[in-house]
Amino acid sequence: MLRITWLQFKHSLKNWLLTLLLFVVTGFLTGTCLNAIFTIRDHFPNLPKELNPSAVFEYPLIFGLVTILIVFSGVVKLIINGARREYTLWTILGANPQQLSGLIGGQLALIGALGSLIGFVLAVPGMVPLNTWLIISFGLKSFFQKVGVFPFEFSVTACLLTVGFMAVTSGVAGYLHAHKLFAHGQNEILTTAKPRSLRQLISHWLVVIVSSVGLVFVYGDSLIITPQARHYLRAGNFHEAGKAYIPNLLLIVLLSIILFTAIARLILPWLIKLWTIMLPKRTSSAVNTAFWSTTFDKDYLASLISPLVAGSFMLTGITYIASDITNFGTNQEAAANTAASIISFVGTPLLIILANVLTITIMTNARKRADLTQLSVLGFTPQNLINEKWQEAFIYATTFLICAVISNIPLYLVVTHLVIATHNAVTLPWTAIFIWPVWLWPVIMIFIAVVGVIQVRYVAVKTYNYETNC
Repeated sequence: MLRITWLQFKHSLKNWLLTLLLFVVTGFLTGTCLNAIFTIRDHFPNLPKELNPSAVFEYPLIFGLVTILIVFSGVVKLIINGARREYTLWTILGANPQQLSGLIGGQLALIGALGSLIGFVLAVPGMVPLNTWLIISFGLKSFFQKVGVFPFEFSVTACLLTVGFMAVTSGVAGYLHAHKLFAHGQNEILTTAKPRSLRQLISHWLVVIVSSVGLVFVYGDSLIITPQARHYLRAGNFHEAGKAYIPNLLLIVLLSIILFTAIARLILPWLIKLWTIMLPKRTSSAVNTAFWSTTFDKDYLASLISPLVAGSFMLTGITYIASDITNFGTNQEAAANTAASIISFVGTPLLIILANVLTITIMTNARKRADLTQLSVLGFTPQNLINEKWQEAFIYATTFLICAVISNIPLYLVVTHLVIATHNAVTLPWTAIFIWPVWLWPVIMIFIAVVGVIQVRYVAVKTYNYETNC
């Protein structure tokens, strides 16, 4: 059994190292925020609320943790799918689903703890200058006038929380996803096509229902003048009236991301089928092959698109808040700078999303090369394969664009309403719906296409060498 474990680990070593890298990034980012929060709490327990910069670190921490939960699901599925032949062997040898799920959960918990600890330790040297920059960017110079300099401290509590959270989250997610993917019976071969259990269906749809109801409530609450906003409006303080709605807008962003992630695997294949009607699938083999490649692998599709849409939506939401909610009224000097807001609030989740995209891309590299080899055997030339990869990239990127734009529309309408209600001026152009999705669309397409072309070149060289040796 130990020998099988070691062989299985060697076969999956690349995937585990990539997962470790993802945890290092998350540990670095979450550790920076948590360390700052606990340092402020420990050194300045009686700091007045108006001088306390903890919120500067709390919001990116919340966004980052939500992003971790979103992206980690796809990574776990890819890890298990990548090693399913080994796990099938374990099943044949007598291991039951509970044992396999416990093994995978334990492995992921250890990797999560180790990676987050490394990330936290690496973050320590840059904590003071980074935290100082964030606080100054948000106009809280009065904090330094009172305390002097930001204290340098390795918070043991923050470190334990970071490591503990990542270990528990990764371990539980690994166990649940593994148990969901394995067959119910010990004598059954591992399958990833089995239907969900009743408990899993109830849990999934409970998330969908709760996030949907929450969105309806928060959107409705944002359309009325709350007592707090009415108080500021009567006093003529339009800036503070607009800021009263910031928690609602942040909650809309979080709930929208959770809802989209929960339904992405269900709706994305149908969305692709709907909009690709305009593509020449019947006359172009490259387009037709790309279409089936993107819709067939639902796990990869959801793992790729969901975090990207989440990142775009966070960028749009924070841009709306920073440039159109907080940058009006008599208190403009105290308003957050838009660039600083985007970097600090969305920087953490965006880096996690980037690490996730790179991780799942490399994890699926071997399987995609095998698919390219099959197409090459079937008569596709290297140029045909390159065209097919560009078509895949176009389909993935355009699907992202459609989802991102549709997600932005209701948020845009609410922010426009708030601007009118609290500032008596309409300054938010309708093109704001498209700004971030359109900017990200070519970046995503080029990245996916370049990775695909590299894979084609590798397969072409490998095929040429094989034919030459024969």
